Amino acid sequence: MKLLKWLLGTIVVLVLVVGVGIAAMVHLVDWNNFKETIQNQVKEQTGRDLEIAGDLSPSFFPWAGLSIGQISVANADGFGELPFAAIGGADVKIELLPLIKREINVRTVQLKGLNIDLQRSADGTTNWDDLIKSTTTTTTEENGDAEVTKEVEGSGPTIAALAVGGIEILDANVTWNDAITGMDASLTDFNLVTGAIELEKPFDLNVDFTVASNSMDLNADIKGSGELMMDLDGQVYTVKGFSLNTDAKGGSLPNGELVLALGADVSAQLADQIIDVSSLNLSALGLELNGAINVANLDTEPTITGNIESNEFSPREMFAKLGIEAPVTADEAVLSKASLSLALAATPASAALNDLTIKLDDTTFSGKASLPSLEGSVPPVRFDFNVDEIDLDRYLPPTGDETEGGESADDATAEDAAPSDPDAPIELPLEMMRDLDIDGTFSVGSVKISNLTTKDIVVPLKASAGKIALQDMTASLYEGQFDGTVGLDVSGETPSYGVKMTLAGIQADPLLADLTQDDSFLSGGGEVAADITTGGNTVNAIKAGLNGTFNTAFTDGSLNGINIGYQIRRAKAALTGQTLDEEEGDVKTDFSSLTVSGLFTNGVMTSDDLDMRSPLLRLSGTGQVDLPQENVDYTMTTLITGTAQGQGGADLESLKGVKLDVPIRGTFTELSENFAGVILTGMKDNITGNLKNQAKALADAKADELKAQASAKADEAKAAAQAAADAKKEELKAKASEAKDEAVDKAKDALKGLFK
Repeated sequence: MKLLKWLLGTIVVLVLVVGVGIAAMVHLVDWNNFKETIQNQVKEQTGRDLEIAGDLSPSFFPWAGLSIGQISVANADGFGELPFAAIGGADVKIELLPLIKREINVRTVQLKGLNIDLQRSADGTTNWDDLIKSTTTTTTEENGDAEVTKEVEGSGPTIAALAVGGIEILDANVTWNDAITGMDASLTDFNLVTGAIELEKPFDLNVDFTVASNSMDLNADIKGSGELMMDLDGQVYTVKGFSLNTDAKGGSLPNGELVLALGADVSAQLADQIIDVSSLNLSALGLELNGAINVANLDTEPTITGNIESNEFSPREMFAKLGIEAPVTADEAVLSKASLSLALAATPASAALNDLTIKLDDTTFSGKASLPSLEGSVPPVRFDFNVDEIDLDRYLPPTGDETEGGESADDATAEDAAPSDPDAPIELPLEMMRDLDIDGTFSVGSVKISNLTTKDIVVPLKASAGKIALQDMTASLYEGQFDGTVGLDVSGETPSYGVKMTLAGIQADPLLADLTQDDSFLSGGGEVAADITTGGNTVNAIKAGLNGTFNTAFTDGSLNGINIGYQIRRAKAALTGQTLDEEEGDVKTDFSSLTVSGLFTNGVMTSDDLDMRSPLLRLSGTGQVDLPQENVDYTMTTLITGTAQGQGGADLESLKGVKLDVPIRGTFTELSENFAGVILTGMKDNITGNLKNQAKALADAKADELKAQASAKADEAKAAAQAAADAKKEELKAKASEAKDEAVDKAKDALKGLFK
């Protein structure tokens, strides 16, 4: 016990002696006399001038430390006269006795008026390149017969405890100028203040500063706060209640202003290589995102998982805050509410979005997507998306909308749109498309577009080795079933396209009525099939490269808007000087069947098997449609059956067997502007010509008949006259014979009297 007391007494005496000696040095020595020595050492080590304008004020016990006044470090050569770094003052003090126990107890650290000037010149050098020194050391180890040199990071003694009265960085400023990009930025009025800092105990941190940039036309005030905790032994670091608020203004921002708030709780458990971000909240432009993120395997293969969910926000209001004009929609009520939620998972090698749900107005979009590999310039994509139902017409521009000038929106758009050159090359991102690796399915429960409603849509998308296809698509529409594949092949020098589809059981009337928003020109149930290919780098080349076939077949329907029987009867009445009452009821031509097919050869569609059968008529047709020349030359032939059944059949009985050609000739423009007019004009001309020819034939036949009748009557009269003459002659002859006989008899009697 006496020995222990003696040792402790000896240590105390030594500490007092050393302490008295150091205190004497602190108080008896003028430390400002060492300014020049310090400045020379800095000049020797860095080549920079160090200017210590303020006084050096050291302290020793119980707090050892130093207070410094104004101090600055000169800039590198060629970077101007302003100092590279300067401070208005600093004060750092450490309690001595706790150092014996490896405990660091620091009084409030103060740093005032820090200014740093960062620059990059046009040749790429910076004004801190000469200050960068390696902090590593090297060791040499023997590995067999060879020596291996390794860089080893320096390590310090373990800190058993740390206590800092606080950190105050006040009125700091940092500027950045980049001569290469022309970019500049400044961080001004930077203040960072903490509470008392102790290991394994939370402390407050508050920071505020202003960021500005002339090149980006930006000025932002930023404030942050949070409660921090550090556990060096357990390697646990946490930030609770972290918040960062930004109020930015400038021409580079949407609508010139952006207010953003970020909040979260962060826990870094480095021993377990885990970072947890919970209570994550980001709000801006009326959108608020909430969620949590976890990062694991920090030192091997980091894995990120998390979930994000938004509030219900208004896209229209967001457009306004972004300074973007909202799209003009047919329904002004759309784009009024939206929300989203998702789960994410990512590693350095892959990424995925799961449980994705996006709600827009009355529509829900759900699904998942993944990038199985992040290698390569274009990573592979896998997805499965679904939309329950959507009316796209509500989101499209209104039709016939009047602009300020009084013209319709459609007219204004047509005038503003520059005509495209059909021979101009179609610029496709061929290299990127050849690298695509996509396999996914997009399905829709119900969609309405251009007034057409389609249900149960399934669109598989596949892309690989330059071949992109919407493969084996299916859909239900208007009592029919659609099956088809659309493909694009860019693996060769010239892109090629293909379409193969069937549409079975379709009802033409409601489909065309919804499509045109007018009376349908065709009704009936039918089937449509096509198998067409093409290729080329321009619109004209694609049209000229069309090859393939198509066929259609409809039954128990009608051609609406035209009554071919009535038009024939009207033409007949006009030729015969008669009048015909105006057509009443539905204007249509009924048919029991209508079939037609066609063959595309280098852009020219040829069809010669049109066959329409109705109670009154038989229609056939032949001709071609020249897509490159945008011209139609087709002739329909009408055969009048003359049956007493059907539309006006009794009135056309006399025309039974007459064939009428109805030409459809004209450019696409002419036909699109007045399709019915072109057909009716052709019908009128041909019906008139045919009926005139038939009338002449009938007149000639009637004249021949009357001539024959007159000739027969003349022959009959002649025969009757001859018979009468012959009868008279015989009568006269008989009378003459009788008179002769009577005269003879009288003569005989007279002679008899003479001889008596």
